[in-house]
Amino acid sequence: MTQNKTKILVAIVMMSMLALFPSFLNAQSDIVPNWKINPDKELNPNTKWLRDAKWGLFSHYMVHQPSGPIPENMNGEIWNKKVNSFQIKKFANQLSKLKVPYFFITIGQGGNYYCSPNATFEKLFGPSNGKLSSRDLVLELAEELASRGIKMCVYLPAVGRHDSTDVQQQWREVITEWSERWGNLISAWWIDGAVFKSPDVYKAYTAAFKSGNPNAIVSYNVGPVGMNLKQLVPVTEHEDFLAGECDYTLPTCGTTPEVYRERKVWNTFESTDFYKGPNISGDQLHFLNFLGNWWSTGEPRFADELVIGWTQHVIENSGAVTWDLPLSDEGIIPENYFNQVKALSESINSTVKN
Repeated sequence: MTQNKTKILVAIVMMSMLALFPSFLNAQSDIVPNWKINPDKELNPNTKWLRDAKWGLFSHYMVHQPSGPIPENMNGEIWNKKVNSFQIKKFANQLSKLKVPYFFITIGQGGNYYCSPNATFEKLFGPSNGKLSSRDLVLELAEELASRGIKMCVYLPAVGRHDSTDVQQQWREVITEWSERWGNLISAWWIDGAVFKSPDVYKAYTAAFKSGNPNAIVSYNVGPVGMNLKQLVPVTEHEDFLAGECDYTLPTCGTTPEVYRERKVWNTFESTDFYKGPNISGDQLHFLNFLGNWWSTGEPRFADELVIGWTQHVIENSGAVTWDLPLSDEGIIPENYFNQVKALSESINSTVKN
């Protein structure tokens, strides 16, 4: 009886999840009309560093589990205590030992909690009550990493995506303050949930992201790879590299049979190339996935050999792979993740030398 109840519960959960899938499946198709697929569009030369880097790390450093609810007891005081506990030198030492070429950190995600102050935000949207940290973690970390030759990159949700034109402009002013303060210290912006309604909106946001560093590169994410058969395409002509969110799929690169070219069974383009980099219709080939059970959560889910093999496969097709992993409140990479990334780094560096 208990087993039957469990099976019924599992079935209900699975049906609920499937009911949500159409919204993910439609996310990309909702955006494509804003941009005409152009296989001849050239890469932004500023993406070369990403291709040359080959791989890097990413972490969701936030008040809540990625895409999850804000804890009921969370407030500005608790958030600032966490941000202030981040040990930049120790974390940077770890990245240096691992020979990590670049690192992404989340500025924030839910509840308007951000690990950097912003006077424009408080002027336009009111006091943050500590949700905007007093410490500029992004700036301090970027300065430390720059001194070690490690590029700093940032994640931000597509703030204002469902708001009016006027509110979107206010958000762009907030972004501009951050971008101009950090300047050339920021090499890339990865923008999540970027379901904007027109090319002009993408263009305006890209200008804000690049206001402090015109050479920075930008990517817009509208959903994970693998939700349908077709190749994930660039979201807008105003981005520079493929967001490439993977989740529970490891995309592979290859050449499909000629017979499928016109049918576009797997490929959105009239081409036999499937994720063959570096140029994906104007975007640098790039994938982002998590080493744990979820974004910055749980234990490592892959054997070292799989992490190394898949990363190398993408690199061999002129792409780059960014791996997400958790950090402690103090900004320390757990030992089991450190060891896995060490194995990855040593393998890639050995391959490059040979």
